[in-house]
Amino acid sequence: MKKIIISSLLIGFFFMACKHEFLNSAINPTEILVTGGPAGSGTTVSDTVCFQNDILPLYVSYCASAGCHNATTHAEGVQTTDYNTIMRGIKPKDAPNSKYYKIITKGEMPPRGYPALSSAQISLIKKWIDQGALNTNCVNSCDTTKFTYGTAIQTILANNCNGCHGVAPGSGNVYLGTYAATQSYINANKQLFLDAINHAPTLPASQRMPVGAPMAACKITQMTKWIKAGMPQ
Repeated sequence: MKKIIISSLLIGFFFMACKHEFLNSAINPTEILVTGGPAGSGTTVSDTVCFQNDILPLYVSYCASAGCHNATTHAEGVQTTDYNTIMRGIKPKDAPNSKYYKIITKGEMPPRGYPALSSAQISLIKKWIDQGALNTNCVNSCDTTKFTYGTAIQTILANNCNGCHGVAPGSGNVYLGTYAATQSYINANKQLFLDAINHAPTLPASQRMPVGAPMAACKITQMTKWIKAGMPQ
């Protein structure tokens, strides 16, 4: 596995209303982990949790819908829009004493009425903290030969979209909480959906999804293949 150290990437996103205390934590540089390809390819996939690919999208999706801790509003003096600001509430290798982990395990966040993080998503955040809470970004982080709803798409939607669109009627009246609802919406808005996940410059920034930065390229490939194949379940 190759590791290339580069400077930290700052990516803006929108977050929910809540009360936090800042913690002092060392800021790590981004490590791009070049992982292996699909199973059976003869390469080894890293077990490292990738902040940019896996953790940041959870905070974006499940906190952005209330839009208070973003770069514009930073409610109560809190801005949680990138690795540096999130690390103010995270203690590496100490999840139980990390403010931004404790509030999700106690059910304080996301706010009541918004989709809650699943136990698997919370466990992933804990694993990331336990591994040192590094600012990691993985290349080739998913198997693009798998693109049915059950094998890949449901998880992609859950991690990147459903904090805003997982409970009907959904933000902007876009509901993606079930296979049938997602299929129905995309059938009626196919090109718009594809342009949105590709962050097409022809769209206003508010319509590019997820807000702030696109998903990992391999996840966009999975979504695109799924749609072009007729959205197999």
